[in-house]
Amino acid sequence: MEKTNEILNIVTGNLKGHSRKQLFSSLDNEPGKKEEFNKIKNAWALFSATKPMPEYQVENLYLNFKKQLVKRKAPAINMFSILRYAAILVIAVAVSSLFFYSHSYQKDKNYTSVIADNGQISKIILPDSSVVWLNSGTKITYNNGYAIGNRKINLNGQAFFKVTKNKELPLHVFCKGLEVKVMGTKFDVCAYPEDKNISVVLESGKVELLNPEIKSFNYQMSPGERVVYNTSSKNLVNKKVKPEYFTSWKEGILIFRDDRMDQVIIKLKRRFNIDIEVADREIYKSLFTATIKDETLEEIFKSISFACSVRYKIIRDENLNARTKVILERM
Repeated sequence: MEKTNEILNIVTGNLKGHSRKQLFSSLDNEPGKKEEFNKIKNAWALFSATKPMPEYQVENLYLNFKKQLVKRKAPAINMFSILRYAAILVIAVAVSSLFFYSHSYQKDKNYTSVIADNGQISKIILPDSSVVWLNSGTKITYNNGYAIGNRKINLNGQAFFKVTKNKELPLHVFCKGLEVKVMGTKFDVCAYPEDKNISVVLESGKVELLNPEIKSFNYQMSPGERVVYNTSSKNLVNKKVKPEYFTSWKEGILIFRDDRMDQVIIKLKRRFNIDIEVADREIYKSLFTATIKDETLEEIFKSISFACSVRYKIIRDENLNARTKVILERM
């Protein structure tokens, strides 16, 4: 049980300094301890995501997950009980939506993937105690060596990172050919597969942008800066911005400031998991300014109608599983 408590403390960020290093160095020498670490890490990743659901659903989730992972009796049950109560504490203060958690195996390596589907925002705690918010339609993947011998994350989509500082083990985020290297900082990366550009916004700390295929490519960002990197030309454009305009999505807030409607529509489709049909392509060129927090779809598209001189029609299918559709036309 002492071993389990040590691992639980490191996963939840309560083991620091020399004790933390000692535990990590012992994982490779003790297969049983490494297996226990992976189980606890996976359980914590599952339970630490923000999931606003009734407690009876938490109980069912906990029991089902325990059946899959726990083969031993008393020690493992005690450990998962601790995790369950920690999870309920996180859920009690959570404000974001459901997430999907899965494993995929490649040869002999075990990877953890966390996915936020369209219409959802997720918050997870990584094994090094770093916190990551995932925007709608986002997936991150990391292997089980994370926080032991590396801190490497593959990103598809948009994520905000609050990184635990570790000078000896920098965190690397890989997305569409761009590598973001950090020690400990707060930053946002937007790199959806269908977008030709990657956006990196630095809130605090230091970020280094690299390209593994171009050794000469190197850019040091400063706080309050946004860099847009073109994946085709390999060129980047930087400017000073208000970071909250690009990071407020993690609180469920969308901020538009003279944004083109083609970009506005993409964000609305992801955030609300809806289909938007544009009858006239000229609508894409319109500019839209608004701050969207708790507004309904009706209120949002009324604002768009007024600002962009368009008519809208919201079509809700009787099938609850079908996505809502919005049609936009020029007036």
